[in-house]
Amino acid sequence: MSELIQIFAVFLEGLISFFSPCVIPLIPLYMGYLATNAKEIDENGNVTYKKKIVLIYTLFFILGISMSFFILGLSFTGLGMFFKDNRKIFLEVGGIIIVILGLFQLGILKVDFLNKEKKLKINFNPNKMTKKTAFLMGFLFSFAWTPCVGPALSSTLIMASTASTALLGNLFVLVYALGFLLPFIILGLFTTKVLNLIKRKQNILNYVVKVGAIIIIIMGAYVSYTGFTMEKVKDEATITSTGKVELATPIDFTLKDQNNNTHSLDDYIGKTIVLHFYAIDCFACLDELPNIEKLYNDYNQNKDDVIILGIANTSRNPKKDIISFLKENNYTFTSLMAKDKLFNKYYVTTYPNTYIINSNGNIAFTSFGSLTYESLKEEIEKVSN
Repeated sequence: MSELIQIFAVFLEGLISFFSPCVIPLIPLYMGYLATNAKEIDENGNVTYKKKIVLIYTLFFILGISMSFFILGLSFTGLGMFFKDNRKIFLEVGGIIIVILGLFQLGILKVDFLNKEKKLKINFNPNKMTKKTAFLMGFLFSFAWTPCVGPALSSTLIMASTASTALLGNLFVLVYALGFLLPFIILGLFTTKVLNLIKRKQNILNYVVKVGAIIIIIMGAYVSYTGFTMEKVKDEATITSTGKVELATPIDFTLKDQNNNTHSLDDYIGKTIVLHFYAIDCFACLDELPNIEKLYNDYNQNKDDVIILGIANTSRNPKKDIISFLKENNYTFTSLMAKDKLFNKYYVTTYPNTYIINSNGNIAFTSFGSLTYESLKEEIEKVSN
């Protein structure tokens, strides 16, 4: 499962969390508080709300919810970095917990403590609604422990803690928050119509919860599978302060390129070799690939002492799609086709990832993430000299 699919799944979980039976019944109450100052009653007794006023208070309500999500997200991401030395075990256990949460939401498992609910009673005066009050309402609302939101939010937080980087972990929380908060923005714009629609469609909420549970189970199975298939860090590799694994000695391979020509790493030992691991559905990779093409041409298309080798992930993207992508973008650099097994051996968990091997056959430089053309060329020159 690529980062893009994971992000989409997390967004759906956030969206489905809003429509859960534990949240929907509270929406009219909270929106009633937020919209009190904007309430208007016409001569026929019909109730409407001023959109601008409702939207402003709704935005502050959303900010309050977002604040609590990010506090939780930062805590769990920090937890993941704390356990970086045992990330394999953390992924395995975390994935199993996510699956259990999904089975609980489906009603297959009964876990009593997940049904417990903590309530904080605070009396808000709707006639004195302010921006600060709306923010506080959102902050407290988001911490309400409910059996419906709990599994979805918990699975997202576990994924954040097991993400390959802190940035990706925080992104999971941000996307979940966007999915959960988007309906609130719609409510702020179309308060009257949406509240009436919710009242009419109460019967479909159970189906929404079941769909969310299935997504949770799939995500949990993927997280756990990633941990079980991750290779243990070997003696020739070290873990950096950010939790990344740096390989000291390159691992040989024999792979075919986009033109069906065979290449082995041993064929190029004695030269400076650039291994650029990428995927065609990775946004950062799309930005950096033009630099790889330019370097390939600058160094005489692998005919001299600097060899540029792209390595595309065929487990993540079909080989035919990769070849089509290269042709469509006029990329001519040597691009080898490899499966997850090789990526795991090189401890590639984020994309793009670049290794530069010196003439002695040792890894002299590693980059986790994209680099500018100038930076990458500078590192190649350092290793070559």
